Amino acid sequence: MNRWKKKIAILLTVAMTAGVMAACGSSNETPAQPAAESTPQAAATTAGEENQENKGSDGLYELDFYAWSNPDNIKPLIENFNSDYAGKYNLVYQKLADAMTLTINTALASGEKIDVMTQASHTDLRQRADDGVYMGLKQFFDKEGWDYADKLGTAIEETQNINGDYYSIPYCNNINMVFFNKNMFDEAGLEYPQSGWTWEDFRETAIKLTSGSGADKVYGAMIDTAGSSGSDNYWDLIARQKLGNNAYYNDDFTASTFGSDEMRESLQFFVDMTFKDQCIVPVEEITALQYNSDPVGMAGLYNGKYAMWIAPVYGCLYLKSSYGEIPEGTDIGMVDMPTPDGGQTITTCYSSTASIPANVENPEAAWELLKYICIDRPDLFAGPKAMHPAVEFDNEEDERAFNEIIFKEKPGLDYDMAMDTMMKDRTLVSKDCTIKQGYVAIQEGMENIMSLVFSGEMGVEEALNELQKSVDAAITADLAK
Repeated sequence: MNRWKKKIAILLTVAMTAGVMAACGSSNETPAQPAAESTPQAAATTAGEENQENKGSDGLYELDFYAWSNPDNIKPLIENFNSDYAGKYNLVYQKLADAMTLTINTALASGEKIDVMTQASHTDLRQRADDGVYMGLKQFFDKEGWDYADKLGTAIEETQNINGDYYSIPYCNNINMVFFNKNMFDEAGLEYPQSGWTWEDFRETAIKLTSGSGADKVYGAMIDTAGSSGSDNYWDLIARQKLGNNAYYNDDFTASTFGSDEMRESLQFFVDMTFKDQCIVPVEEITALQYNSDPVGMAGLYNGKYAMWIAPVYGCLYLKSSYGEIPEGTDIGMVDMPTPDGGQTITTCYSSTASIPANVENPEAAWELLKYICIDRPDLFAGPKAMHPAVEFDNEEDERAFNEIIFKEKPGLDYDMAMDTMMKDRTLVSKDCTIKQGYVAIQEGMENIMSLVFSGEMGVEEALNELQKSVDAAITADLAK
């Protein structure tokens, strides 16, 4: 990533002045994706084929990049790419209305020229790969002499691997952290949490920071445990830390894990925090006050509605004045996620991805653009939105330089604490899933069954039994097709 290090200062200036919008799969960015719809199968093209007919009046080959980001935030990417490929390519940004399944499928089926398409839904990604809409990318990695896991990490490789090929590259990897209101800790006389703390530490801290009642109640923490289709379903965090990637499936993907001790422990823990301790914001209040929208979630934290907030790293973005006035004296800290046993930090993450359509006119040119966005210069697309890149850093200097882009000029954020936390070692467990069998049943169960659990209408055992029964039946049926 040394190609972008020299331009960090420029990007920091851009990040300071631009009003940016987060663009990576969370509740604030786009509603949860409906089950993927099929698009007409595209004619496959291989990496060696070239088509130079699509040229502008300046004789440069035009590359069309589709995403849903604010066009102002794409300007640094366009300017740098067109400068680096001067005399060869001209990058043009085509803005999508949103990241919804129908919006992207309509664009892909429209016949318009698309060189790189982005998406937030991995269910959609899998469906498009199965339908032949996207090109396999392993051929390009092989040509570069790269290994996908070495370049992007094991967690991403395991969840992006579709029958031995890869149909996307994540342009961001959203690592979950705990943001906390340092002023509330100071007022309660509590020490700030440190990396290596446990879930029991988290729970005890949340209880101590909870006070009041009714409209004046202050909660110890805000966790988007479950609920609507836009929920992050953080009720399974402990299970994910213990089970690893593809946590909902057994080792050979022929059955679910909802009957496991890990799932039972995780769900019971957050149910107890909700109903027994009453120290985390209840689901109905999250929904009513829209705390599952990240800008509102951060506002609730700095306005003292709760003391801790689990969110991706890019949650710090919403401390920028463009999202609302930050109260004077705001002091927000950031710490790693708690772990079950206080050992090595294990953190959940999720990504949004970029793909090349199978019917692309010029595969080599499209690859150059995809590689530029996701691997060579992630500072130009992920960085200004405070998103952590998916590509592995070459060295500590590169990592620190990118983290500066994420955390610089975020009023009210303890910059030094955030930088120190981000530089620590951690094991990543991806929430992404491209497994096909049973996944629709999982999504439906998460929305319907877990909503009942966190509204107090269904118990833990009944919920997990119902989930296991319905999902296992769906897996069996899907595998039999």
